[in-house]
Amino acid sequence: MSRLIRWLVALIVGVAAVLVAPQAAAGAPVLDGVTLRYLPPGLGGSTDFSYEYDDVQFTARVWESGSDTDGWSVDLDVDVMRGARLTSARALHDWFVAYEERPPSETHYRPVRVRGHRGWMGRDEIFWLVRPGLAVAVTLDRTRWTQHQLIRTAWGVRA
Repeated sequence: MSRLIRWLVALIVGVAAVLVAPQAAAGAPVLDGVTLRYLPPGLGGSTDFSYEYDDVQFTARVWESGSDTDGWSVDLDVDVMRGARLTSARALHDWFVAYEERPPSETHYRPVRVRGHRGWMGRDEIFWLVRPGLAVAVTLDRTRWTQHQLIRTAWGVRA
């Protein structure tokens, strides 16, 4: 096989691999050292925020849809949390549920595993401890996306 044909075959295989690969790899968004390998289709524009609450540093990326005239809604919110108080999965759970201040009707979280890490999932949110001192929370608008896409988004997070 000539060098030109081998080069063309390699190019076609490489392009096909890029086209069928999940959103990730080299061009995947990174938030505070955490790679977001899957994002649901149809998200609006994103904005990054950094803030501190109760000795925990937050770096958040929020995707929103809408307009100034029709109003804005949050499509996806990914929070990377860092702090010494995040010592265990139970410590994260107790602190995070209190931090959220959600009404009791919205606070039913069930235990889940995210890539082997202990966490909790509610109707529109998953949060988990990556390691002591580092946790991630993913919240997705369940009126527009499915719980499967919430889970897939969480499983796409790589620290």
